[in-house]
Amino acid sequence: MLNFKQPELRDVIAAPANIGKLRQTLRQLYQRQRQYSLDQQQWLENEAAFNELEASYTRILADKIWEAFEAETTIEKTDLFQHIWISVTAVNEISINYASTDGQTNRVLLTINDALTKTAYLQAKHLPTLNQDLTDYFLGAEALTPLITMIKLLYKAGLTFQTPQETILQPVDDLSFLVTFPEPKTFTKEILVSDNVHEPARFDLELAPYALQHFEVTDDEDNDITDLGHVTVTPAGELTWRASAKDLPDLLNHQLTLTATAVNIDALPCLEDLFVTASNEGILMRTGDKLGQYQLVLTEDQQLGLQVNANDLTLTLSYPDSETHIYELDRTYPFLIKWLEQTIK
Repeated sequence: MLNFKQPELRDVIAAPANIGKLRQTLRQLYQRQRQYSLDQQQWLENEAAFNELEASYTRILADKIWEAFEAETTIEKTDLFQHIWISVTAVNEISINYASTDGQTNRVLLTINDALTKTAYLQAKHLPTLNQDLTDYFLGAEALTPLITMIKLLYKAGLTFQTPQETILQPVDDLSFLVTFPEPKTFTKEILVSDNVHEPARFDLELAPYALQHFEVTDDEDNDITDLGHVTVTPAGELTWRASAKDLPDLLNHQLTLTATAVNIDALPCLEDLFVTASNEGILMRTGDKLGQYQLVLTEDQQLGLQVNANDLTLTLSYPDSETHIYELDRTYPFLIKWLEQTIK
């Protein structure tokens, strides 16, 4: 359903295989064609026709991804690539497949879901995972390097996996996952609103080493007035709430109560485990500049950063080289992948 004499399509086909830019262009061309067709009654509710139109543009994207793979010598000149083929397995889903040596079996390694949408993402199908012994993986270690290069090309195009559990063939940097937190603690504080119009109502609450999860300010009739004030939380963990007399005209000489829920981030089991494990490996673990921030000093210029996020109960990793995969880091620091296996909920 595409006219390849159309100048814009010819430009796409002739353009260098920059997956990110081409995906954006193809999405725009598809959306424009769809919008144009919606003005005609025969297409208005014809989902089958639109599905075929979207699949046509998706197939072009799949071919350009193949072109990008072929352009990388670290992919193209490998035994793995002799087994790789790409298919459009749904209207907007692209599969990267592996054909067995005897040609009898095809395995989907990963898919690109919703390929022509802004929310497109990768999904691992048959890739090595955290809790899997690599000796049990159906591909040998020599196949992982070109496979990682393929995934790095897709990441550069803004296509990423959604969970760390899916595979170890994804970047360490910005990896975020749920972890077990200790039970939260409740803090309360009370003040009397002064009738001095020049004296603001103010709460100051030092929380460290606790990290704030939630707080509210109520009056003596239990009305929530949190939004009437201005709040700041410093990097060191100090919570301040303040409101001027003009913000609280009806509450002069009334009592206010601050109730805050926080968790002790220094008591996270996963951080205690990592500290002990790293120490046994002769690696220093230190606190960062902000509350809930830690660093594992792997080398002088390479630190694995850890940021505790109390609000969503997660831990987020950071690494200087944004392209280094979990598998690649594990080859140098095998204790890290064991820690991740035990840590990720």
